[in-house]
Amino acid sequence: MKKGLVISGCVCILIVIVIGGVFMVNNSIEKKQSDRIAIEKERIEIYFKYNYKDIHNITITDVGTNPMGTDYIDGYANGDEKLDFSASLYDKHFENGVVVSAELGELAKFDVDKSVSEIEKLE
Repeated sequence: MKKGLVISGCVCILIVIVIGGVFMVNNSIEKKQSDRIAIEKERIEIYFKYNYKDIHNITITDVGTNPMGTDYIDGYANGDEKLDFSASLYDKHFENGVVVSAELGELAKFDVDKSVSEIEKLE
């Protein structure tokens, strides 16, 4: 009887440890993703403020991975949902892979946009 009780107690403790470990891993993954989104949001804002007229801020609406395995961030500029975009994150960071709405495209300053790395070198 005591042996069965000890085994049951060990199994319960093991289950609690496994559940706690899964919870900690999920929190760690979510924190890394939110940190990455914050960094990429800043890079996307740098890109739009330099390459487009009258862009003051961006709002993130969706983050995910497309079927080809490329991470993306969707959003819009200046609180206007008509000024929407989808930015692709190749390698480690956003550089200049972006699809914009026609309305946002009309605000372009240049025929060829500069990447975030090129903008950082200029400033």
